[in-house]
Amino acid sequence: MNSKSNALVNELTDALFERKSILLSGSSGVGKTYIAKQITNLLQNSKYNLFDPSIESEVESCVISCHNSVTYEDVVGGIEVSTDNGKLAFEYKDKILLETIRAASEDYRNKREIRHIVIFDDVQRNDMSNLLGETINAIGAESNVKKLILNYNSNIEVTPNLYIICTYNGTEVGAITINKGLLAKFYTREILSDISYITEDCDNDIVIWYDKIHTLIYNYLDMQYRVSTYDQNRYMLGHGYFASDNIYISLKHQIIPLLKQYVAEGILDKKVENEIKLLEDACDESIEKTDIVEEEILITDYDVKDVKRVQVEKRGSRYIPTLPMNQLLGRLIEQKLLPQEKIVNKILLNRQFCYKDQESGGITYQAAFVANEDAYNHIGRMDGKRHRKFYRGGTVEIRKQKYYLWGEYLVKDYTIGLDYEKFPTIAFGTTIGMNTLFIGVLKNYYDSLIGLYEDYLLSNPQDINRQKICEYLKKEWNDFILANKEIYPNIKKNNPEAESNEVLEKSNIKLHEMINELQILWKNVGDKLVLDDGTEINIEGVGKIMGKKQYKEYRDVMEELEIKQMILQGPPGTSKTYSAKEFLKYVADDCTDKELADMQIVDYSSDDKYCAKLLEDKGIPKIAWDIVQFHPSYGYEDFIRGIKVSTEEGTDRIVYQTVNKVLGNIANLAKKHEKTTKFYLIIDEINRANLATVFGELIYGLEYRTEKIATPYEVNKDSRISLPDNLYIIGTMNTADKSIGSIDYAIRRRFLFFEQLPDKAIIADYKKENGAAQIALNEKASKLFDQVKNVFDEDYLNPEYRKEDVQIGHTYFLVDDINKLQMRFEYQIIPILKEYYKDGIISFDVELSYTGFEGFLNCIKGKINLSSEKEKVDKIFEELIS
Repeated sequence: MNSKSNALVNELTDALFERKSILLSGSSGVGKTYIAKQITNLLQNSKYNLFDPSIESEVESCVISCHNSVTYEDVVGGIEVSTDNGKLAFEYKDKILLETIRAASEDYRNKREIRHIVIFDDVQRNDMSNLLGETINAIGAESNVKKLILNYNSNIEVTPNLYIICTYNGTEVGAITINKGLLAKFYTREILSDISYITEDCDNDIVIWYDKIHTLIYNYLDMQYRVSTYDQNRYMLGHGYFASDNIYISLKHQIIPLLKQYVAEGILDKKVENEIKLLEDACDESIEKTDIVEEEILITDYDVKDVKRVQVEKRGSRYIPTLPMNQLLGRLIEQKLLPQEKIVNKILLNRQFCYKDQESGGITYQAAFVANEDAYNHIGRMDGKRHRKFYRGGTVEIRKQKYYLWGEYLVKDYTIGLDYEKFPTIAFGTTIGMNTLFIGVLKNYYDSLIGLYEDYLLSNPQDINRQKICEYLKKEWNDFILANKEIYPNIKKNNPEAESNEVLEKSNIKLHEMINELQILWKNVGDKLVLDDGTEINIEGVGKIMGKKQYKEYRDVMEELEIKQMILQGPPGTSKTYSAKEFLKYVADDCTDKELADMQIVDYSSDDKYCAKLLEDKGIPKIAWDIVQFHPSYGYEDFIRGIKVSTEEGTDRIVYQTVNKVLGNIANLAKKHEKTTKFYLIIDEINRANLATVFGELIYGLEYRTEKIATPYEVNKDSRISLPDNLYIIGTMNTADKSIGSIDYAIRRRFLFFEQLPDKAIIADYKKENGAAQIALNEKASKLFDQVKNVFDEDYLNPEYRKEDVQIGHTYFLVDDINKLQMRFEYQIIPILKEYYKDGIISFDVELSYTGFEGFLNCIKGKINLSSEKEKVDKIFEELIS
C-alpha cells in the first residue's frame, strides 16, 4: 500500500473504532473487501485497546458473503436441519453472527483485549433488514453495552469490542438499496476509483492505461448514465483492475471482457467497439513483446550435426559409450518425431524418472535426471564422506534456464536399480548408471510416441500407415525389453562371477548393439521403414489441431495475476470444452488422452487411491481433475454442501447424511495433496446457473484462498470450508445464449476471461498431414465457413448482438469426408441458424431462390424444405463449396 492507501485505511480504522460499524461502497474493483481486510489487520494495534494499552491485542474476524439465497436462519439463528445417525435432526442453533456476538461479550466481561469483526461482503445482494432481523440493532452500538432481545425471548449483550464492516458494490445490476434508517447506523465511505491508491508515479504505464480506459468509458457511456454523476462513478472501473505487474494481461483478460459486457448490456454505446478492437490489438502486440506467449520449449547446447550410433570404448576400468546422453537426446530432437515439449516433460523434467528431493547442507534440492545450477553444485555427496559430480552428461537449456544432465557411468553398470514392473520410475540413488538411464530415456520416448499415435488413431482409424507405425513401435519396444532381459540373466547380489568386468563388458556392448538396431530411433520423418513382411511404410508424425501457445497463455496469466479461476467464452462450436481438456493435458506435461482419463477423480472418499493412476500404482499424478455441468436448476446444495438422501444397504430404511458436494469434495481432497498435485475443476456452461446462489459464500473464497468460511451445513462437525491454493477452476460459457443470465460484475472480477472465436485457420490445418485429398476437402470446408460467416454480416445481424458472440465456430467444419460435411450442413448448421433466425439474432428479407447464397438464406428462413426438397438443398450445398 502507498501513502494514500495507508491514510484511507487509518481513517476508516479510527472510524470503525469509534462508530463500531462502517459501510464501504463503490464500483467493482475499488478494493472494498481488500480495505476491510487491511482494517482488520490494523485494528490489532494496541492504541485501539479498550482496557490496557500495554497489552498485546488480538483480532478475530469472520466473513459473511451476502449472496441472494442466504437467510436469517443461515446468519443469525434458527431451526437447523442436520443429520444424526442417518436421521434428520431439527434443532435451534445460533449461527455465525450470534456466535460472534456472544464470544465478544464474554471477552469483554473478562477484560480480554480481543476484538471481534464481522465482515458482511456484497450486502447489495440481499435485503439487510430481512437478513439480520432483530440483530440489526447490533449495528452502530458505539461505545456502550447494548442489550438485544431476540425472537425467542432471550437476551444478548452487544459490547464495544464487536465491529461490523459491510461492503456494497453499486455496479451490480439489481443491487438492493439499504434503507435510510439502517444507513444512518454506519459510518459510510464511498471509495471512488482513483489510480493514486495504486501508484503515485504519473508516468507509469498503469496510469496511462487507467486514464485511457476511463476516458473511453466516459466518452461512450449511454446518455442515460452520463447525466448522473453517481452512474458515472459506478461504471468507472476500479483501480484494483490495474493493480498488476503486467497491465497488458489484465487489460486483455479482465478489463476488455468487462467493456464488452458493458456494450452487451447497453451501458456503453456500440460505437465503442472500434476503440475496444484497437485496445485488443495494442494488448496483443505488447504481450508478444513481453514473451507471455513465446514458444514453450527452447533447448540448446546439443551438438546434433554429427550424431553417431552407440559404441563402447574401454577406458581403464570403465566402459564408456561414444554416444553421451546429450547426444542421445539431441538425436530425439533432430528426428522431430517426438515434439520438444514431450521430450522435456516426459524425459528431462519427468518427476517420475530418476527423481527425489535430496537434502544437502540444510537445503532440499530437487535431484533428478537433470539438475539446475544449485543442485549441480551441491548434490552428489555420498554418506557425507566423499563428493563426486553425477551430472557430467552435458548441458541443456530449458525455458531459458540452464540444466546439467546426469552423466555418471559406473564400472559395474548394467541394469542395477532397474525394476521392469515399475519402470520407468527409477529410485534416485548412487547405483544408477548410464545403461539404466539409457533404457529409461528410450522407454519414455517409445511410450510417448505410442501415446501420440494412439490418441490420433482414436479419431482417425482409417489411417493405415500410422496404424502400422504404432503397431511397429509397440513390437519393437517389447522385443527390445525381452532381449535386454536375456543379456544378463544370471545377475544376482553377491555373485562375483556374474559381476565380473568381463561379463559386464560383454553385456554393455550387447546392449548398445541393440540400441543401434532400433529402427524407429534412427529414422527421420519422411524415411521408409521396411516391415517384417517386406512391405514399406512412411515415417509420419502426428499433427495437432490446437497449438500450445494458447495453453501456455492460460497457465502464465493465471500464475501472473494469481487468479485461479478462468472462463473460456465464445459462440457454439469454438472448442471450449475441448480446449479445457487440452489445457489439462498441457499442464500435465503434455499427457495423452488415456493418461488424462487416469487422472480424473473417481473416488472422493479415498485420500490415496482417488484416481485410476493411483489405483494402478503408476505414481503420484501431477494434476487431478473433475468436470461438472451447470444448468438453470443447479443450486448450492448440488455444488458446495447439502443433505444426501439414500437407503441403507439391504433395507428400505431412508438414510440422511450431510455431505460435501462437488466443490466441497475437490477442495477437501486438494488440501490433503497441496505439495504434490494441482487440482482442476471444469465447469461446463458455467453461466447457465445463478453463480451467486451456486457459489454462495465461496464467492469470497475464490479470491481469499485458504481462509475458512462459514457454511449453513456441518460436515464432520465442521461448518467451515476453504479453497486451497492448488485448486483451479475452468469454466466454459456460450456467449450466444441470451436466455441465460450474464455473470455479474462482482463475480467477473474474480475470473479471467479468454475468448474462443471461430478460426478458419484451424479448418485449413485439420488433418492436412493425411495428404492432398484432405487438404482439398479443407478448402471446400473453408469456403462453406466463409459463406456461413457472411450470414453474420452487418446487413443480417441484429445490432443488439456482437458477431464474435454468435457466429458459429470452426468445429462444425472439421470433417474427413465430403459426405460428413454435407450432413453437418443439413443437420447441424442450417438448424442452428434457423434457431438464430427464429430468436431474432439474424434477420433478412430475400426473394425465393434455389441457388447459391440466396438459396442458403431461404433454407434458413424455412422457405426451402430440407426433407422434401433434398435435390435443391444438395445443389445449394455444391454451389456454396465450389
